[in-house]
Amino acid sequence: MEYDIDIRFLGGSNKVGSLGMLFEKNNQKLLFDYGMTPSKPPEIPLPAPPVDTIFLSHAHLDHSGMIPALCEEGNTPIYTTALSSEIAQLLHKDSLKIAKLEGYAPPFTNSDICSSSNQYVDVKPKDRHEIGDITAHFHDAGHIPGSLMIEVVGSSKFLFTGDFNTVDTHLVKATKPVDCDILCMEGTYAGREHPKKRDELEKEFCDRIEEVHMRGGIVILPAFAVSRSQELIMVLRKKGFNIWFDGMGRKVAKMYLQHKEFINESKELKKALNKINFVHSDHGRKLALNADVIITSSGMMDGGPVLHYMNKVKNDSKSAVFLTGYQVEETNSRLLMDKGKLDFYGVVEDVSCEKDYFDFSGHAGHSELIEFAKGCNPEKIILMHSDKREVLAESLSDVAEVIMPSTGQQFNL
Repeated sequence: MEYDIDIRFLGGSNKVGSLGMLFEKNNQKLLFDYGMTPSKPPEIPLPAPPVDTIFLSHAHLDHSGMIPALCEEGNTPIYTTALSSEIAQLLHKDSLKIAKLEGYAPPFTNSDICSSSNQYVDVKPKDRHEIGDITAHFHDAGHIPGSLMIEVVGSSKFLFTGDFNTVDTHLVKATKPVDCDILCMEGTYAGREHPKKRDELEKEFCDRIEEVHMRGGIVILPAFAVSRSQELIMVLRKKGFNIWFDGMGRKVAKMYLQHKEFINESKELKKALNKINFVHSDHGRKLALNADVIITSSGMMDGGPVLHYMNKVKNDSKSAVFLTGYQVEETNSRLLMDKGKLDFYGVVEDVSCEKDYFDFSGHAGHSELIEFAKGCNPEKIILMHSDKREVLAESLSDVAEVIMPSTGQQFNL
């Protein structure tokens, strides 16, 4: 069946990061996400043409990071949740600070961020909005609080998943398949499974932290400021550890409490946050070194307070650093995973404290991606946001026609 839809990826088609996708039908132009890959300098997508509407699936920089660059004129509506827009603007301002510190030209200005703040249209899961010739249906993506899948309904049904998860966590409930004709699906974990069920993973994680605590060491948990750090606090909340929390995740936690409708266990989150210590100063960082657990940004260990703490424990055989999520190629945390080394501001050093990895991912694993796709019952599947699409495409070949576009390639459905 022909749907007369033109698609072009501006980034993120065959790799994780810098996602942006143009959708055009009947002269109506839509843009789904417009992100950057945080690096030095950031990797950005191809330039976006003028569009009628922007949809933002969630606030993570690889999906939202270049939104302000589109907002100089300030007249294109950006549909997303109130929580995502607030967190995205926090991350955008932080990106400007990092650009200044690292000495590279930022791709947008503070004025652009201010313009974007007036363009957000707040939506919630289950909302429906008529936009020109199409109707946009919004679904909870189960990835992080406030994340969305966007369904475009006209003469056909097109589903853009953004990032999604099919397993309940303390912060968000799992997403469910949505019946559609065309499924545009992320494949971050293509070719990889989550080795343990969530409850088994949490128990092993807490047990390992207890082992480090009993021998007198500190556990450093590098964690993304958005979602992962708050999830770890929830996992550890009843264990009685002396926990210190450093980095931008503190502000994000406050935003979560202000938007409880997006949090699965909001009362438990509030209780957990009341039990931990927050680092607000250099003196606080000294006090935090007496902790059992330090949760700190950045998750990829390319900057932020985590390097201060790692410098203190790198050669302490009693202490440990536990990674808890997807580690992008060519990041500091990937260097730690692969070679047991860290780049401390230009000086690469061996790290001899204990190191381990726990898979607290917010993404569906390989078999979960397949089951989700089957549940959507599509005629066509577009695979994106993955560096191992071929493996997933083979597994989906009997489900629907699978398309793997290249960045910059325009194709018609």
